Amino acid sequence: MLRQQYKTLMRRFFSREIRKYRLEWELTQEQLSERLCMAPRSYADLERGISGCSGLTVILFMVLLKDEEALRLIHEVRKELKGADRHDAA
Repeated sequence: MLRQQYKTLMRRFFSREIRKYRLEWELTQEQLSERLCMAPRSYADLERGISGCSGLTVILFMVLLKDEEALRLIHEVRKELKGADRHDAA
């Protein structure tokens, strides 16, 4: 899979996941952006899938998760990537 395809896939995946957790935690976009040390507008773009996230943002987000949530997220990323790789091979 080409690097750009991975970036697009991960941007969509992370956008979906971060929004899901923000809603579960009953936080506003502004509140979560503050916890992730980013501007509210940048966070909004991230959640809408307009922009991707930095490695720092991923780490800060993972730190907010409970251990079991972090492991589930890692497993979900693996499934997404394996699914995309299978789709490319077909």
